[in-house]
Amino acid sequence: MIKLLIAEDEHLERKAIKFFINKLYKEEIRIVAEVSNGEEAFFQALEKDVDLVLMDIKMPKLNGLEAAEKLKEKIPGIEIIILTAHSEFDYAQKSIKIGVSDYLVKPYVEADFKEVIDSALNKIKAKKKENEKEKELLEKIKNISPVLEKEIILNIIYNTESSINNFLKHTRLLGIKAENYLFITFNYQDQHKINTDLYNYIRKKLKNYFDAIISYNGLINSIFLIIDNQLEKKLKSIAYKKIENSIKNREEKILINKSSISSDFNRISEIYNQTKESTADAQFSINNYPYQSEKKVFAKIIDKNYKLARKEFNKIYNYLLKEEKNNLSRIKSFLRRFLIFLNRRLMEYYNEQQPFLEMQSLENEIELIDNLEGLKIYFEQIIENLVDDLCNNAKEQKVQIIETVKDYIDENYKEDISLDDVADYISFSKYYLSKLFKEVEGINYKDYLIKVRMEEAKKRLKEGEKIKVVACEVGYSDRNYFSRAFKKYTGISPGKFQ
Repeated sequence: MIKLLIAEDEHLERKAIKFFINKLYKEEIRIVAEVSNGEEAFFQALEKDVDLVLMDIKMPKLNGLEAAEKLKEKIPGIEIIILTAHSEFDYAQKSIKIGVSDYLVKPYVEADFKEVIDSALNKIKAKKKENEKEKELLEKIKNISPVLEKEIILNIIYNTESSINNFLKHTRLLGIKAENYLFITFNYQDQHKINTDLYNYIRKKLKNYFDAIISYNGLINSIFLIIDNQLEKKLKSIAYKKIENSIKNREEKILINKSSISSDFNRISEIYNQTKESTADAQFSINNYPYQSEKKVFAKIIDKNYKLARKEFNKIYNYLLKEEKNNLSRIKSFLRRFLIFLNRRLMEYYNEQQPFLEMQSLENEIELIDNLEGLKIYFEQIIENLVDDLCNNAKEQKVQIIETVKDYIDENYKEDISLDDVADYISFSKYYLSKLFKEVEGINYKDYLIKVRMEEAKKRLKEGEKIKVVACEVGYSDRNYFSRAFKKYTGISPGKFQ
């Protein structure tokens, strides 16, 4: 429902307006306030968050134009219709200059009343629709950054071959210039997942204090990579101690682990491992054999490199053959634990509480394998399937990012939007976005923008709109430039296309 405020000091005039509103717009408009002076109109419009104001020109305390001007300063998108007598007609026309939508002349004629209100309603609905699209777009953008941050953190944790490149790419992407690094991790004593509210609380506190944060809320701990050139000084400050105490003193017992500070980005995985040294969970001990060896397999899986993942797995398998003296039952037992490790890591990677692999099904299949070579091939196939899944997932994430960019273009192609503007809007670097756009769409950003504009131009020209109008509507202020661009795109001039 559209919220309406009536500002009119004459009781009979208010009654006439309400009559027309109830008769013509009972299902669309709700009258949320009636006031008799301009001052009250201003305050009530703000308090009630109204969409439309019918404002009389002559009112006590603050006249209609003064109240309208103040409202427009506070809420530029509000629709205001001035109510005026014939003797004030010239005065009402001047009101258009301050952003008033229209005016109605007393006494009201139903046809005129309907025409003016219909026009205002169409504007309000269009704005609401635009705002909804904007919200959806911002929501999509909000979902992109955590995906990228998760990827960089997990690459660091597993020390993948791409971890350093991805880290440098990501810091450039976010415009991070500081070069001192520190990891801080937070986890509950019983190792269950930090809830989203607490994670967001910690992130907000740290973000407000340090220059840059890259973070990820994993299944066992919340991981924060702090990047700030004043790390040593800030960590010793009273302000940081207050942040730490506000987290430590919560009802739930929170453990906080910090790494040393480093200015060498090549040590990024090494300094993360320092936060794991005091963990109570043995499987995460950085010197534990299975964890370190299996971790290398998963690192290659994250790198989406099946060949190297299989190579690392074969090292483990050959070790098992030697250590367990080819005992099939004992090797199966170890590999079942390896599957549990993979499952846990996959849950962390996909940030899912539910197991990723169907363990019971895999257990049954492993039980049926009666030879060592078949067991090895079976696990190699599992690894290959996981790499394929990650490749598909990465493609989907890239497509999601570009779909968000395309939505932004669809909403703003009439404006002079450059690649810089779009990259700025979604907080990406121009270089990265350009490369990603070409990879996903097969054409560059500029060509895609031209395509959107020209397809819209073709549609409008077919509907009989004038070339000059069409040019303006699709983002070209110069008709001749538009005509050249159109001919280059379609092979014929706009005039002949019509």
